[in-house]
Amino acid sequence: MYTIENVGWYSIVTLRDSCLDQHLASLRKYYPNIPAYVIDNNAGHYDIRPIAEKYNTTVLSNQTVMPLTINQTNWSTELFKSHSILCFSADDITIFEGGFIEKSLDLINQGAEIVSFSTAVDAVAYMYTKKYFTDVGFNIGMPGKEMTNLDLQKRVEKAYEKFPHIGEYWRNSEDHWRSRYVGNPHLNKFGKDDVNQKLDKLNIAS
Repeated sequence: MYTIENVGWYSIVTLRDSCLDQHLASLRKYYPNIPAYVIDNNAGHYDIRPIAEKYNTTVLSNQTVMPLTINQTNWSTELFKSHSILCFSADDITIFEGGFIEKSLDLINQGAEIVSFSTAVDAVAYMYTKKYFTDVGFNIGMPGKEMTNLDLQKRVEKAYEKFPHIGEYWRNSEDHWRSRYVGNPHLNKFGKDDVNQKLDKLNIAS
């Protein structure tokens, strides 16, 4: 049986360090002791270490050849050496309520290999096992996070017929797209950076 002691949390930061402080603050509010990692995908444009250290979070630098390109397969392989369960989150996720890791572990212990923290149709943040990672994996060639999420949902459903979830709902509030437990702040809320606009300014293809 997996317990919270088996879990590691990681998130990827891409040209929107303004979100990172809020993300880690919300994580530490509910899970102050869970091992947490930030994958630095800023290609040297920002130093996120002061923010990460503020919340007792380890920074792992992106060493892939192309700038602003994360190979989630490599990071998952590395983190599975220390943790048997991983939670993935983008850098712009806000956590609204605790208990979702424990609820997700209940589903994992019942035989699920991946559990969404939002709904059955969104892969914005989720928990997964090594079996899921090995059998389904990540399509690292997909352009953009939204397309990656849709692709992940389709492949999970093809492999497992459903996308287990604990989010209960997904709605548009004044400030967030959110489920019960996690959400994305709207653009321009809380100083959220638009990654595509920054890529254009830096003359880097998204």
